[in-house]
Amino acid sequence: MNSCWQRGLTGRYRYVHVIVAFVAVAAWAKHDYSVPTTTLSVRIGETYDEVVKGSTYAVVRNSDPPDEKPYYSGSTWISKPAVVIVFNDPEHGFTLPPTKFAGIGYEDRRVVTMTTSPMLDPLPFDEAIALLNRLQTDFKKAGWEPIDRSGERLPTWFDTQTAAGLAELRTGNTRELVVEDKYGMFFNFKCWEECYPKPSAKSVYLIDVSMGELLSPKNQE
Repeated sequence: MNSCWQRGLTGRYRYVHVIVAFVAVAAWAKHDYSVPTTTLSVRIGETYDEVVKGSTYAVVRNSDPPDEKPYYSGSTWISKPAVVIVFNDPEHGFTLPPTKFAGIGYEDRRVVTMTTSPMLDPLPFDEAIALLNRLQTDFKKAGWEPIDRSGERLPTWFDTQTAAGLAELRTGNTRELVVEDKYGMFFNFKCWEECYPKPSAKSVYLIDVSMGELLSPKNQE
């Protein structure tokens, strides 16, 4: 698995829309929280029409829909609360906490990327760690596994149980997760505000996940 991953990010994930989508989160604006929660049901490889049909979220109204042209891209976005994203793979799926930000990228009318922050606002460190633990538990149950491309150590999950692990997370860290031969994910924990010159009791933290197809060597030829 690791040797395949070392072919590089460009060949592994199709993050065309992820970069664009993260521009939107930079402002992290406040919104009206009285809006009822809706559900966006999605998975990598699913068609745009399936996303529309399976979701209570207003996908059509919040999309630049792809057309039938080969390689034509499109996108669906979330920019206000509160939306629950369900990654609907029957074996490796999970349900994320409500969010007010996400971007879905399409190619050939199929989902190729998804990025989201599974939270409504950045959180103080202890609350963010509690959310991180919940997400790690859900991802483990769904069969996702961490990998390490450096080859310098065995892949691990975020260490939230030791003083050394928590100290490392104060400044943020990233894990790369995979469902072998199917999906890849960047799982990020980062200090968002009041971080410099170093994190303090006033710091708040943001979690985000970015997903794409994990291409097999055969598919990259």
